[in-house]
Amino acid sequence: MVDFRFLVDVNLPKRFGPFNHPNFTHVADLDTRMTDTDIWHYAVRENLVILTKDTDFYYRSLQSPQRAKVEYFQLGNQTLRELRGWFDQYWADVLAQLETAWLVIAYPDRLESIA
Repeated sequence: MVDFRFLVDVNLPKRFGPFNHPNFTHVADLDTRMTDTDIWHYAVRENLVILTKDTDFYYRSLQSPQRAKVEYFQLGNQTLRELRGWFDQYWADVLAQLETAWLVIAYPDRLESIA
């Protein structure tokens, strides 16, 4: 299994347990003024998977010739407890799908991926 490294967008909770690991870098810790384009180029350059709820990254992943892997969360508003439950249930599957996919879309009850 690949040991992925992740770039956590500002629209996801910084104080979320699973994101507080050396494999997770928070945009907020790099520069809160980074644009989506800056984030995209940084992820491509550093070989990071972008974790986001931002639809801009979804569309960019479909259109850009430069591929960054994206985990696009379509989970709605969840409490940290609900998000933790989702991670406990689906995170291993996300990692498995990222082995071959460049876009994984997370829904409350399933995952979809584009390889």
